[in-house]
Amino acid sequence: MEPQKAFVREDGTTFLKCPFCRHARTVSVRQIKDKKKVIKVKCSCQKSYLVSLELRKIYRKSANLNGKYVNRSLNNESGMMIVKDLSIGGIGFDAVGANRVKKDHELEVTFTLDDTHSSVIKKLVVVRIVRDKFVGCEYLHSHKYDKALGFYLMP
Repeated sequence: MEPQKAFVREDGTTFLKCPFCRHARTVSVRQIKDKKKVIKVKCSCQKSYLVSLELRKIYRKSANLNGKYVNRSLNNESGMMIVKDLSIGGIGFDAVGANRVKKDHELEVTFTLDDTHSSVIKKLVVVRIVRDKFVGCEYLHSHKYDKALGFYLMP
């Protein structure tokens, strides 16, 4: 069984839900959060399961959404992408096919959420990391709240 993800809050607590009996509880992981990323938890139902502690400051949601990007740093060169993760502050995607995206390039990304409204998200981003076909970006205007994206990202 793959470990379930648990987002660690600023106060060092996290929400756990047993995959066997569905018992839910909030626990403190303050003492272990800097030492371990994956922990083994024993529930009151006597079953054990693995939990992966998510230590990011901002919640990041896994995704598999089609979209496109326009590279403003390379004369609007464009390409297709598959969004792999989203947060209120950034996006991670796999570029489809050959690309010339580099760190610090400015892109315009457009993708459609798989929510009930099929909300179209269009954002300006700056590339922070490129690893093979994976591109990690930060929104340029992250101070502007996007209602559809915020609702989509609710855990």
